[in-house]
Amino acid sequence: MGALAIGGIVFVCVLGGALFGMYLEAVLPKQHLSDKSKEVIRVAMGMLATLSALVVGLLIASANTSFDTKSNEMRRVAANAIVLDRMLADYGPEAREARDLLRQAIMAKVRAI
Repeated sequence: MGALAIGGIVFVCVLGGALFGMYLEAVLPKQHLSDKSKEVIRVAMGMLATLSALVVGLLIASANTSFDTKSNEMRRVAANAIVLDRMLADYGPEAREARDLLRQAIMAKVRAI
């Protein structure tokens, strides 16, 4: 589902909620429309917004931790591959085939990523 479709769905839901609220204002008794009732609704909406912000913050922190973990793993694998290539280079021309295979395997992994 595209971003435009999701935006349209959200717009329709918000518009529907506003129209439903206007309908309820005309139907509800006057005691439900007092200042105390409105204040309770404001406090409840504030708490809901705060909890939503907390959930979004935790979601972002989790995604950031996951990204950092994957990034560190990639760096470690790259460093190990470089060290292995240097060690194989110390063996001279006899290890040329193994070094070529190592490079091919690493290039295949890079393309896959």
